Amino acid sequence: MSGELAVRGAILSALRGDAALMAMVNQVSDGEPVKASAPWLMLGDAMASGWGARGVDGLALRQTLLLVLRGDELGRVADILTRVDDALTGIDSALGDWRLTSLRFERSRIVRSRTEWRASIDYAVRMARLS
Repeated sequence: MSGELAVRGAILSALRGDAALMAMVNQVSDGEPVKASAPWLMLGDAMASGWGARGVDGLALRQTLLLVLRGDELGRVADILTRVDDALTGIDSALGDWRLTSLRFERSRIVRSRTEWRASIDYAVRMARLS
């Protein structure tokens, strides 16, 4: 399995497996949800590039998550983003043929429209191939 697919599956599993997060959102989708009512969380596109060191074949990813939430409560946005971060810090580093070496928050952007909040969150991921 490709490293990108391995980490994508691990992120989805961690988010969907977090009961507290799932109580806060209606859906965690892999890509654009076909039908969802806010609040929802989407695992977006990943940008991958080669990374490694002497004798280490690796991959660096920037994985984007998008949160959409209706209403006026910025506090709920912050609560959900904190829960996402907590869920992702618990991911097991063993991902089949890959080993997760780091997963860290990189940046976010929170935008308010007339009817909803949208938060885009990027995580930087590094992983090494085991064989």
